[in-house]
Amino acid sequence: MTNLDIPEAGIKTGGIAPFQPVLSRKPEPGHAEKDVLSAQEFIRLLKEEEDYFPGEQTHLPLMITRLRKIFYDKWGWNKELIRRAAPIECRYEVTITNTPPRDSSGQSHIRRKPHYKNNDEVDKYRVVTYRKNDRVYGDTRAGQVPLIYQKDHQEVLLPDGSYCDLAHVLAGLDAYNNPQRVSPVPAWLEFLVVPHCDSNMDLVTWLGDIATSSEAFVFDYLRHNNRPLSPEAEQHYININAPGSDMLGNIDSYAIARSYDLSGSSGRRLTEILEEFYISPARAFFAQKRYALFGDAVGLKWDGHRFTNEEEWLRRYRPQLRDATTFMIYSLTDENAKSILLPLEIWLGKYSDVVKADVMLRLFLKTLKALI
Repeated sequence: MTNLDIPEAGIKTGGIAPFQPVLSRKPEPGHAEKDVLSAQEFIRLLKEEEDYFPGEQTHLPLMITRLRKIFYDKWGWNKELIRRAAPIECRYEVTITNTPPRDSSGQSHIRRKPHYKNNDEVDKYRVVTYRKNDRVYGDTRAGQVPLIYQKDHQEVLLPDGSYCDLAHVLAGLDAYNNPQRVSPVPAWLEFLVVPHCDSNMDLVTWLGDIATSSEAFVFDYLRHNNRPLSPEAEQHYININAPGSDMLGNIDSYAIARSYDLSGSSGRRLTEILEEFYISPARAFFAQKRYALFGDAVGLKWDGHRFTNEEEWLRRYRPQLRDATTFMIYSLTDENAKSILLPLEIWLGKYSDVVKADVMLRLFLKTLKALI
């Protein structure tokens, strides 16, 4: 079976239970093919962002943070997920709004970020715009959305025909450079029994995306008066919240971290590393090794046929997926009381049949085993 033989989200599979996509030959739902950049085009835009900070291009920990903050900032990233990088400034102004900015034709090029109120989705938009004192354009583009952030350009087309979200790669690499445990209490109280994730790299990549699917299950269940979700509904939320391009970017962040020196001592730019990994003749080698590198990084032991420690791994990650789901619900719920009470109920096990932590993790492992 080749990589691209894995069934894609949205394709009929003869009534088989939902599955977790990793490789996809189509962009994620809501991202038109005509708006997709090639990996080379997007990396060229990243290179322009590197050049905005002269003298810092090869200072990888700093540059990775600056690039990540173009796409992921606010909503707990500074306070909870990657605390050590909080003081580092992004080139652009980042705001949260209920209405997106529109261009002269009345079109918005920013994707919505749904939140929840009374269990229903409400639109929020993370808006990235040029500042008035931009060092390249001055105030001539103030308030405009930069090309790199328009039309979900972070999801790119790779040379092999698959899609990958390179902003997810940036998020994973930034967490790798700034590792921490994630919990709602300060570090000196981490001995308390509270919801937590051992690795912020897991949470900002694959574990967080799977948790976002589980979070959507919970809100659908509550919105429909505790009616169990159909397999089709579950697949719908998986396709939206953890599409193949996102999950491939998540996996690649581990593969890149395992393959390159990200300390900055090598003298290389991040864009040079990304070009080698995704575009150069070496890309075939990395495409073959990425799944094994990821599995090794998250503690899975592959013997050539199976993960020999699968059940042990599941025992470790089931509670962490549950806790990651509580974090997602807390961050996406607009009502103050509910944002605390509902995550607490989930942590105590009330909605375990809806969250489906074991099922979701097994779906992910099943896809990994087919690809490794």
